[in-house]
Amino acid sequence: MASSLREVEVHSRAQWALGDAALEFEPMREWGGHQRVPEDGQSVEEALTFFAEDVGLSASTIRTYRWVAAKWPAERRVAGVSWEVHKILAAAEDPFEVITHPPLNERTGRHSWDGEAVKRVVGWKTSTPVTVEEKVDAVAELVRDEAVATRVAVDLLKRREVAFVAMRDSDARYMVNEIQFEQADTDDEFDEEYQDVLAHENEDDGEDERFDDPATVVRRWHRQMEFADLMAVCQGFIAGATRLVLKLRGHEFTDRQHEQVGTALEKLRATADWIETAVATGRTDLDEALAQLLRGQ
Repeated sequence: MASSLREVEVHSRAQWALGDAALEFEPMREWGGHQRVPEDGQSVEEALTFFAEDVGLSASTIRTYRWVAAKWPAERRVAGVSWEVHKILAAAEDPFEVITHPPLNERTGRHSWDGEAVKRVVGWKTSTPVTVEEKVDAVAELVRDEAVATRVAVDLLKRREVAFVAMRDSDARYMVNEIQFEQADTDDEFDEEYQDVLAHENEDDGEDERFDDPATVVRRWHRQMEFADLMAVCQGFIAGATRLVLKLRGHEFTDRQHEQVGTALEKLRATADWIETAVATGRTDLDEALAQLLRGQ
C-alpha cells in the first residue's frame, strides 16, 4: 500500500510539473481574448501541440495539465491529495475552501479524498453508487427502456414489503386505480378466457386444483389495500376523537358551536351508515338525501 501511495504521489508531481511547464511556456489568456500571432510565430494550439509531441503525450492531455495548473497555483495545492482530485475539485464553487474539508471515509474511519468522494462533492455521477439517491439515479438510468422498466416493476411488486410501501404513495395508488378502471372490461374478458383455458387443462390433466391468474391476484391484493385504507380512516377518527374529547372537560360552547358540532355529527352518522351499507351489500351509490347532507345543503 505504501509503495502504491508513493507511485500516485510521483505521478501527481509529474502531472503538476508538466502543467506548470506548459503554463510557463504558454500562459493562460483571458476568456475571449485574442492576441495577434506574428507571421513567423506560433499560435497557442500549435505551441502546445509541439510541446506535447516533444514529451510524448497528446495535445489534449497537455491542455488539461495546463488548465489544472492555472486553476491551482502552487501555494493552493494540498500535499497528499492527488492531482486527479484537484482537477475534479476545480469545478467546485469554492475549491480552495472545499479541498481543506475532506469527507469521512466510512471504510477507513478517516477524513480523506478519493475519486468517488470528490465526484460526489461536485455533483458528478459516481462509478459505484453508495447513497440512496445515487442508487435510485443509477436504477432510473437502467430502466429508461420501457420494456426493462416494466419487467423490473413487476418483479419488485412481487416483494410484499415493496408493494405495501408503494401503495402507501398516493400518486402511485392513484395511477394503479386509474389503470385498473381503464382496463376493467378487458381484464374481465381476459379472466373468463383464462379460467376457461385453465379449466380445460385441468380436465385434461385430471387435476381439481384451482389456479389464480395474476390479474385476480392483483385485484384481490388491491381490495385488501382498500380495506386497510378504510380501517385506517376509521381508526384514525376514533383515535383523534378519543384524544380531543378528553380535553373538552369544563369547556363551555356557544349556541353556534353546538349547532356546528351537531351538523358535523349528523354527517358522521350518515357516513357511517353509508360505509356499513357498502361493506354489507357492495353498493356504494349515494341517495340524494345523503348526497345533499354531505354537500352541506
